[in-house]
Amino acid sequence: MMNPVELWNQVKETFYSTMEVVIEKAHKLATKTKESAEVAKLKIDIKKLEMRIAEKFAELGSKVYELSYKAGEQNPLSNETVKTLLSEIATLDSNLTQAQASLEEKLAEEKQQKEGESPEVTEPKETEEGAEQE
Repeated sequence: MMNPVELWNQVKETFYSTMEVVIEKAHKLATKTKESAEVAKLKIDIKKLEMRIAEKFAELGSKVYELSYKAGEQNPLSNETVKTLLSEIATLDSNLTQAQASLEEKLAEEKQQKEGESPEVTEPKETEEGAEQE
């Protein structure tokens, strides 16, 4: 059985490297699809918040495991570190909800702006035979 600290370090290392790739890909995708800078920033912020939440959950799980199985604590939820982690997760979750709402609002604004723009209409050209071409 792996030492909880070693296990946590291994999980954390894998998690960080994976999330770095995800954030990089999201940034590239946002650039490729020509989204506004604000939308791209919101999407990246959301991914960062999701990463921090997952980090805290992993840290929480590691701490609960350590307290329950290594220290034999009957109620690990009464531990101050666990309470702090739960509070941090709740705060991050609230921030995530706000960021997602901001993103939805911004996307709706951009969609409305695009719908308000009328595409340019070009008159078809006539050929010698009278057939229309663009």
